[in-house]
Amino acid sequence: MGASPSRKRTVLDQSFGSGTPATWYFGLALILPGADGTGWTEVPFTGSYARVAVTNNTTNFPAATSVAEVASKKNANKITYPNPTGSWGNVVGWLAFLAATGGSPEFWNPDDTIIGPKSGNTPVEFDVNQLIITL
Repeated sequence: MGASPSRKRTVLDQSFGSGTPATWYFGLALILPGADGTGWTEVPFTGSYARVAVTNNTTNFPAATSVAEVASKKNANKITYPNPTGSWGNVVGWLAFLAATGGSPEFWNPDDTIIGPKSGNTPVEFDVNQLIITL
């Protein structure tokens, strides 16, 4: 199934920046979901790990853009996790959830590099335009 770049941007703008849901909760993945959305593993809720709540508005998620056939949406503000107080394992990507705990990820993407947050490290952070959602 295909979709035009315009349709992909519309879908992204309806999901991120529209206010519905009111908040997205971003988690960190040890294993990313498969194409069918199953088989994923999130960092355990220990060592001060928690999903980060981000208000779903255009201030945090400005309009989607397209390059060729790929539409993307980026964060306009930093997304910062708590300082680790224990090992979080090898983080390979991010997950977007509808709740602070539980549920299944609605969106996900790999990170450019694997990171291994542990006690004494600075917080994991997605700088402006680093968290990228693509269709």
